[in-house]
Amino acid sequence: MFTDKYFRIWTGPFPFNDASVRQNAPATSGVYQILYLGEIVYIGISSSSIRGRLIKHVTGHGNWAAARRANAEGYEFVYFLCDATSASQIESHVLTNDPPPFNVKPEYKNFIDNITVH
Repeated sequence: MFTDKYFRIWTGPFPFNDASVRQNAPATSGVYQILYLGEIVYIGISSSSIRGRLIKHVTGHGNWAAARRANAEGYEFVYFLCDATSASQIESHVLTNDPPPFNVKPEYKNFIDNITVH
């Protein structure tokens, strides 16, 4: 179990590799994070399938910085199941206030001041 600074409990961590993603990531909407030695290095959302987005990362598609870390030692992923709107708000809040190093573009369109309700 991974707990973020807002005390949300995320499922995981699981190794960030193809087999682990296919086995452990859900085919539903939510937010996911890639961790390196327990620290958040990337946050992403999926309105349809967290598994699908993470498979893109581990196979070299999507975010280039995250894709390069697939199968590397020390990298793991966690996820938080929620609806697409909540996922977008959580991601936007994190990217605005404390952007992880592998997120390469700022995003402010779904920013909300307080995400503790999610």
